[in-house]
Amino acid sequence: MQKDNKKQVVEDLIKKIVENPNISDNYLKLASIYMSDNEYDLAISVYESLINIEKSNFLALMNLGNIYFYKNEFQKAVNYYSRTITLGIENNTIYYNLGNALAELGEFKQAMSNYIKALNLEPNNDKIYAAIGLLYQDQLNYEEAIKYYIKALDLNNSDESNYINLSLALMQTGENSKAIEYFNQALKMSPDNVKYLLFIANAYSANKEYNNANKTFEKILELEPNYYQAYLCYAISKFEQTLIQDSIELYNKAINLFPEITNAYVLLANLYFSEKKYENACELYIKAIQLEPSEPSIYTLLGNTYVMMKDLRSAISIYKQALDIDTNNDELKLIYIEIVQEFIKNKKEQENTNVA
Repeated sequence: MQKDNKKQVVEDLIKKIVENPNISDNYLKLASIYMSDNEYDLAISVYESLINIEKSNFLALMNLGNIYFYKNEFQKAVNYYSRTITLGIENNTIYYNLGNALAELGEFKQAMSNYIKALNLEPNNDKIYAAIGLLYQDQLNYEEAIKYYIKALDLNNSDESNYINLSLALMQTGENSKAIEYFNQALKMSPDNVKYLLFIANAYSANKEYNNANKTFEKILELEPNYYQAYLCYAISKFEQTLIQDSIELYNKAINLFPEITNAYVLLANLYFSEKKYENACELYIKAIQLEPSEPSIYTLLGNTYVMMKDLRSAISIYKQALDIDTNNDELKLIYIEIVQEFIKNKKEQENTNVA
């Protein structure tokens, strides 16, 4: 639909609604146009106006649930999907969508209940099995997740996501060789998909197939030279290969490409810490804190580094800043108290030595 024509259609529909507000079809047509233009707030307004005059309109309730899900307002999505179900219409999509929204809210049992209802209505729907797999994976129950991913793949072996989901779960259980097989199946469908290539590169690295890992990482960076996450994963792999300088160079490339993102600073600092290059680590942790001053874990890492440098005064100051942000971190409180006590003890010992 041409822009001018669409504008006229919208104006005509609004006029019709004003003149006769009881015709639901006009609301649905208007909301549909807004949705096609990603004008979700306008679509919400139209659907809600329709519900005010027709509380049981299935499409309005369903689409409101879909919009709020898309907007990550999952509780509102649950509310509208639940209202749709009360209409008594047996539809697997409603239960599936409600299950997805409940899963996002961390409501495992309720989400599972709705997925099972969806399966009862459509037992051969691979997306529902995949969703249940994701639900188990969120619970870190990878064995159960794998069972459902396999079922999803059995039902639909042309959907790349079914191969990817299964592969990622297999990696979590240490079955890297199997994961590589399924990743390769997905890659046959999309051979230049850099996301899939990164998955398989990580799987090769986890399986200590470093030649294949390195070749795949290089291919990724040829296809997408600014792929930040690929530099980080490649650097981690190089470190595992004890190629420390290569790892450092890759982290620095990531930092140069995206100097405003903290991940590479922290990972490179961790590398220097492991190599006992504490001053280098401190410098990078401080830069990361400047970029992300509200992240307590970085302060803690910096504090740990000061402890290794035997600079307890600086460690105490940094741990205190971390606790000011993360006030309920009991483990950090114990570390802080221990370091304070050690600092006091050292100071007293030094004073006694000076007196003597």
